[in-house]
Amino acid sequence: MLPFRSVLLFGLILCLVCRFPEGQKSLNFLLFRKIVTDHNSKYISLYDAAISQDYTTINITLNLARNITADIWLKATIGQRVSKHGESYRDVFTYNVNLCQVMGRGKGNSLINFWLNNILRQSNMPRNCPLKEGNYFMRNIRSEKETIPRFIRSGSFRIDSNVYVRDWHSVNLTETIFYVDIKMK
Repeated sequence: MLPFRSVLLFGLILCLVCRFPEGQKSLNFLLFRKIVTDHNSKYISLYDAAISQDYTTINITLNLARNITADIWLKATIGQRVSKHGESYRDVFTYNVNLCQVMGRGKGNSLINFWLNNILRQSNMPRNCPLKEGNYFMRNIRSEKETIPRFIRSGSFRIDSNVYVRDWHSVNLTETIFYVDIKMK
């Protein structure tokens, strides 16, 4: 389902996984430190995210209480922590995307397609819209040991993600905040 994919996509955005030309810094490790979730109970009966004991993978469970017949959108903002001891984050990157359109494109070389395909390999989410009510999961989602965008530096990050339906007056389906540590080689 798109809401679940969106959450997973945000997780992947947190991982900042993408393929770039040789010569870029490679990811040494990405650790999921904390995940905070919320959901709209009118549309979703259960939404849960859990971090593995070694902090390297996440599992997400999503139960849609009703069909989602309009396009689902994802808005993600990635912020880097300003100081080691503070909780202040500086926004580095914001992305707002129609997930139904991205899924409808099939395979592609865009960053979003790469992230989405990575998530779908580990889930029972549908590959297109509309989303039907039911139980969905994403298991053992991790950052691939590939390179990541140049603008990302080692540090602590917060990824705020909202999955919403723009056509329904921008009603939120899920809200997720991922706290991660990234170490670059």
